[in-house]
Amino acid sequence: MQDELSQLGAATAAWGDRFGDTHLLPLAVALLLHLASLVVRAGVWRGILAAAFPDRRVAMRSAFLAYVAGIGANVVAPFRGGDVVRVVAIRRELGGASVTTIVSTLVAETAFGAVVVAGMVSGAAGLGWLPPIVHLPAAGAFEISFTADHALLAAGVLVVVAAGALAAARWAGHHVVGFYQRVRAGLRILRSPGRFARVVAAPQVLDWALRVGTAYALLAAFGIPATLRYAVLAVVIDSISTALPFTPGGIGAQQGLLVFALAGAAGTSQVMAYSIGAQAVILAFNLLLGVIAVFVLFGQVRFGAVRHEAHAPG
Repeated sequence: MQDELSQLGAATAAWGDRFGDTHLLPLAVALLLHLASLVVRAGVWRGILAAAFPDRRVAMRSAFLAYVAGIGANVVAPFRGGDVVRVVAIRRELGGASVTTIVSTLVAETAFGAVVVAGMVSGAAGLGWLPPIVHLPAAGAFEISFTADHALLAAGVLVVVAAGALAAARWAGHHVVGFYQRVRAGLRILRSPGRFARVVAAPQVLDWALRVGTAYALLAAFGIPATLRYAVLAVVIDSISTALPFTPGGIGAQQGLLVFALAGAAGTSQVMAYSIGAQAVILAFNLLLGVIAVFVLFGQVRFGAVRHEAHAPG
C-alpha cells in the first residue's frame, strides 16, 4: 500500500510540474463530452425508472439531478457510496417510491454496461493492447495487485459474498412482504427486449462512444498521443479501477494501471501527469455538478439532509 501511495504522490507532483502545459481547448471539449455522457446515462436510468413505476411520472430533470448527485458523492465516498445518495434523491422526487425497486433499477442499468465493458476488455486484450494478467501484480495498483497476488483468496471472498447475497435474497423473499414483486418491478425493463434495446442498449452504446471521445480529448489536453487505441485503453482502465471501488473514484488503482498500460505512449512522468490531471479534472467537475444537484434537490449542501431522507420510512 505504501508503494501505491508513493506512486500517487509522484503522479500528483508530475501533474503539478506539467500543469502549465495543459491544452485548454481539448480540455473544454472533454468536459462537454463528459457532460453529454452524464445526460445520456441519466436518460437511460429515467427510462428504466419509468418502466419500473408506470403509474408515476419520472421527469428527466429529477433523474438527471439524482444521477449527478450520486456521481458527485462518489468522488468523496468509497464503495460507490454515491449510489445511496442517488437512491435517496430519486425516492424523494418520486414521492416515497419503493427503495427496493429503485435499487433494482441500478442492477438493470448496469446489465448491458457490463456486457459492453467485457467486450471492450476482451477486444483490447485480443489486440494486444492490454498487458497479460500475470503481470498485473507489477502494475502498482493496490486493488488489482492484491487481487492478482491472492487470486484464491479473492475467489473465496466472491463465493462467500455471492452465497451471502443469495441467502439474504431467499430470506427476504420468504419474510418480506412483496419483496420479490418490488425487485421484479425494478427489473421490468429486462422483460421487454424491444424497449430495452431502445431505452437502454442503444443510448448506452452512444454513452460509451462519448466516454471514448472524452478520453481522447483528455489525452490531447495533457500531451499524450491522442489515438483511438489509447482512448479505449483509458476507458477500459477507468472501468476496471472503479469496478473495485476501495478508494473514491478508483484513485491510486487508475494511476498504476495507466502507467502500466500506456508505457509505450509517453514517458512515465508524462503518463502519471495525465493520469492524475485527467482524473482530478473529471472528479472536480463531477463534484461541482453533485453539489449543485444536492442544493437544488434538498435546498442545502449538507449530507445530513441526505442522511435524514435515507432514514425516512418506506
